[in-house]
Amino acid sequence: MVAPFVVRIPQSIYEEMVARVIEGHPNEACGALGSVGGQVVKHYPTANAAQHPDDFSIIAEADLVRIFNDIDTYDGEMIYYHSHPHSEAYPSPRDREWAKHSGYLYLIFSHRHYPEPPYARVFSIDRNAEVMEGRIEMV
Repeated sequence: MVAPFVVRIPQSIYEEMVARVIEGHPNEACGALGSVGGQVVKHYPTANAAQHPDDFSIIAEADLVRIFNDIDTYDGEMIYYHSHPHSEAYPSPRDREWAKHSGYLYLIFSHRHYPEPPYARVFSIDRNAEVMEGRIEMV
């Protein structure tokens, strides 16, 4: 089966995200990526501003404004990433609820095999909360 979409991530940016996820454990870590045509061009690490970071992640509004303003300078798109410290790298019901309103891709890391390194998967979630998995390519 061919993936419906591909996100290409430079190895160095992927390693930065993995480091953030490891650093954030046992809480959820989060951040954003800027992409152009499916190619990740910039990493925006952020703090997890959720009230309960052990089971949810959210980027603070001020950080989102800063990220969106920067992404607008190169006419890119945002990809949201976060980690699931104890479960599979798959959108939870809460992830699906939030994502169906945003329209951007979700890259989710699983760190359930800690201390083994986390692994990532990428998803598109439509307005009906239907999940479609894409493919990650390292470049």
